[in-house]
Amino acid sequence: MAFSVLIDEFWIIKPNGTTILNEKKDLTIDDRLFGGLLVAINSFLMEIGLDECQSIITDNAKLTILYSVNPPLIFVARSSPNASDKNINEKLKTIRSKFITRFRNWATEKYIIDDKTKKVFISLL
Repeated sequence: MAFSVLIDEFWIIKPNGTTILNEKKDLTIDDRLFGGLLVAINSFLMEIGLDECQSIITDNAKLTILYSVNPPLIFVARSSPNASDKNINEKLKTIRSKFITRFRNWATEKYIIDDKTKKVFISLL
């Protein structure tokens, strides 16, 4: 991906699990399944009194998760499990900031990004 050597793929997800924007190269996972899984994990963690999930690490990948309150969105980056948490979080915060700056005036229910808009947004990163 041109926008980052740190981040292999990323998603922007609504709190209901709907993926509104993603940039993925290798995964063929259904976006609804992926978004629903992340929301379910967070709901479970909060139900048992824990904080929101910040990362999920496997042998070959790390998912770093960043939340936005206004508008309520979930930003997720997939990277190497050895990638620096600090660097990934900084890049994810940049993505969040640019996304919210560009789309702040949209009503929450209109956060649906078409392919043309997606390409323009990716080019800004």
